[in-house]
Amino acid sequence: MPVEFPEFSGDVHADPRPVLIKFLQQLRDFLDEIVTTDADSLGNQGLFLPPLLEDMRAAWTEARPNFDGAIDRLSNLDLARLRQHGLYGRQLRFKLAVIRFFYSRYLGVGRAILRKFIDIIDDLLKSLLDAMGTGGAISEIKDFIKDSLDD
Repeated sequence: MPVEFPEFSGDVHADPRPVLIKFLQQLRDFLDEIVTTDADSLGNQGLFLPPLLEDMRAAWTEARPNFDGAIDRLSNLDLARLRQHGLYGRQLRFKLAVIRFFYSRYLGVGRAILRKFIDIIDDLLKSLLDAMGTGGAISEIKDFIKDSLDD
């Protein structure tokens, strides 16, 4: 089932934390879907290298709860930290628009654009985790999931 990456109004006075929390939740759900199904948006099976699939799923099960901790930290994060990392206003609106655009493309073409889509997600994720000063495990598991793709 497709996830729904959030939009942001672009209002510089709006609190970006709820939108960024939704982004983390949707990212978690997206990764969960591809790891558990081993299928792309079109239902094509075999996304991942077979010898890595079992260990990847076990690692994902172990790492998935890290998203909850990151969401808790984000909900209390000082807005100034988010602003320092460009995670507000029109900057955040644009970044999320790029993610939604490429996610829509992924839904239409499947695995052909999956690696690129994960790279695009990574750009926002790294800024967000850097602003929080935490979350290395989330970034690493996402990277290793991407590295396990069978292209």
